[in-house]
Amino acid sequence: MKYLTQLLDKKVYQQDGTLLGKTIDVIAQLNARFPSISAIHVQYKESLLYIPFDCVEFEDDPEGPSGAGNLQSDLRLTIPVESVPAYTLPPNTLHLRRDVLDKQIVDVHDFRVVRVNDVRLAECGTGYCVVGVDASLRAMLRRFGAVISKPIEATAHLFHTPLRANLIAWDDMQTLEPGTAEGPLRLKVSHDKIARLHPADIAEIVEQLTPQQRVEVLESLDDETIADAIAEVDPDMQVEIMQQLDLDKARDVITHMEPDDAADVLDDMPDSRSDDILDKMNPEDAEALNRLMEYHEDTAGGLMTTEYVAIPDHITCEETIQNLRALAPRAEMIYYVYIVDDDNRLVGVLSLRDLVVSPPETIINNIMVKNVIRVHVDDHANEVAQVIGRYNLLAAPVVDEEERLLGIITVDDTLERLLPQERRRRLPSTAWQDAQND
Repeated sequence: MKYLTQLLDKKVYQQDGTLLGKTIDVIAQLNARFPSISAIHVQYKESLLYIPFDCVEFEDDPEGPSGAGNLQSDLRLTIPVESVPAYTLPPNTLHLRRDVLDKQIVDVHDFRVVRVNDVRLAECGTGYCVVGVDASLRAMLRRFGAVISKPIEATAHLFHTPLRANLIAWDDMQTLEPGTAEGPLRLKVSHDKIARLHPADIAEIVEQLTPQQRVEVLESLDDETIADAIAEVDPDMQVEIMQQLDLDKARDVITHMEPDDAADVLDDMPDSRSDDILDKMNPEDAEALNRLMEYHEDTAGGLMTTEYVAIPDHITCEETIQNLRALAPRAEMIYYVYIVDDDNRLVGVLSLRDLVVSPPETIINNIMVKNVIRVHVDDHANEVAQVIGRYNLLAAPVVDEEERLLGIITVDDTLERLLPQERRRRLPSTAWQDAQND
């Protein structure tokens, strides 16, 4: 035996050869790395009966593990039916047909959503356990029986395109659909593997789901992970997701997004929805987003984030480092430290390297670079990209007509605007990378 469907709908006979019923499901326990087969669910006359798996026997493939894995017979009880011990469903139980077969799953290894056409079983000690699923066409055909599957497989071989299994290890999958009322599979329980993926990979998975599944999966993640993932999906889908989330959840997600991304999402929403979200937010944060939304998306103002590090020009290196400890968690990137005067005018820039190697008592004004490459808030995105590319900058400061510092534009945000949509996710996210390094 190699697959669940080879056990399903098999006739079950008593010891004396009398027909008892047929298997309608197979029970597995989530008590180890791989769920172990613990019982079969049998249609017994007008009722249902659970029979422990160690109370049945069958003739397996005589070729052993190297064979096709087909059962050579129906199932037989090894003891009289009246002696079969009562079986109570333990906690963390899977009904493999009901809870897994034909369900959609997330393959967290290849970042895709597939439908389970069969469940892969293997011998584990004295019994069997679930080691993965098969999402292939070959598995689907196998369920129709040899009369249909063998001619199709033969034709495929004839054209040198043999059908192959598409096996996904149990460790690399998570269900998308919750079980029934008494079932153990819940979206709220185990999306830890998805949460550990890069936001761009989560976005790739989310875009393959139905709207309902999309929200269910996202709501099982923490707000920061949702925010990072939504920033990576298509703008139209961003709006769709944010409208499906309840108002408090939408506010929390927007709050965790980078200001420039949050402003873009809010700007794309219907005014009534974005106004409702902003009304729920902290007034200071809402005001900052409203200011960003005033800029055209193809200008420096539309690209910039207001999360950056700026310090006065009259403090020492030691004082600057102390300030960084307090300011850095709120900044999108801290590779550059921007220096401003008392009127918030940009007067210099300092790299972290220069800051670290300088004596602690050194005044910042003495070591900063005064000729700062900057862009103006109304500059077009193409001009911004040219400046960042020409001077190999990781970020460019944005100033107004009076040279007051308004924000910064990171290199990844610039390229996201200029590259085709399908290539944008190849860019590294500086915010996500910084979080992984913390």
